[in-house]
Amino acid sequence: MPNEKRARHKEARRQKIEQERRQAKRQQLLRRIGYGIIAAVVVVGSVILINMNNSTSLVSTTTTSSTTTSTLAPGDTTTTVKGASTQAEADARAIASGCPSSTTTRVNTMSWSSEPAVTINTQVDYMADFVTTAGNFTVKLDAAAAPHTVNSFIFLAKKGYFHCVIFHRVIPGFMAQTGDPTGSSTGGPGYTLPDENFPASGSIYPLYSVAMANTSSAHTGGSQFFINTGTAGESLPHSYSLFGQVVSGQTTLIKINADGDSTTQAGTSPAITHRILSVTIHTN
Repeated sequence: MPNEKRARHKEARRQKIEQERRQAKRQQLLRRIGYGIIAAVVVVGSVILINMNNSTSLVSTTTTSSTTTSTLAPGDTTTTVKGASTQAEADARAIASGCPSSTTTRVNTMSWSSEPAVTINTQVDYMADFVTTAGNFTVKLDAAAAPHTVNSFIFLAKKGYFHCVIFHRVIPGFMAQTGDPTGSSTGGPGYTLPDENFPASGSIYPLYSVAMANTSSAHTGGSQFFINTGTAGESLPHSYSLFGQVVSGQTTLIKINADGDSTTQAGTSPAITHRILSVTIHTN
């Protein structure tokens, strides 16, 4: 009997050890599966970020917001203007400026068969004062580095081409795109521009810099442009003509950026669709 008792105890210990071994093996397997899932998530996230940073389609010409204040353009008598905090407020301001009631209505049919002759003085500092439903901001245009682009922009601004044009694509932390009177991302002035002033190798598109959108092909810029509003925009490929820098009213761009579309990479469904009410050109 003592031998049988010892045998039973020995078998019980063996079964317990075997059970513990199986449990340890199962936990190890679960940990491996968990690590694999985490690794997969990290890889997918990196791919999304890379695609967002490098996708030319995001700036191609084809194919609950808080109220902020922004600095007014030089020459205005007051110092700040409050940006619209709802779509209704933005639309009311646009309508008061002579814009259509709907943000989807085409605002003009202007078109030219060829690029305007370059008549600007490339030694002069041209400034563009923007009034928008989100507030005002001013861009210093780089005529010396991008004469064709700046000349075209000034030509279109003086024609009233940008009046009532919407910011049709806004991706928070990336960029705000505008310049298309159709609001569809496919419109333009009827002509295209030569590429110029790409950032040098290793350089970036600075925060609040202004560059031309294109179709991903060479020399396809027209009237659409984008403003870099975040770190994602700084690492775009060097294929967009850089022609200006926001020098005042950056809080307006912060407002437009905050009211953008954070649900998709397309950025085409902003929480509030803001519009350009006027662009005035002057020199320093």
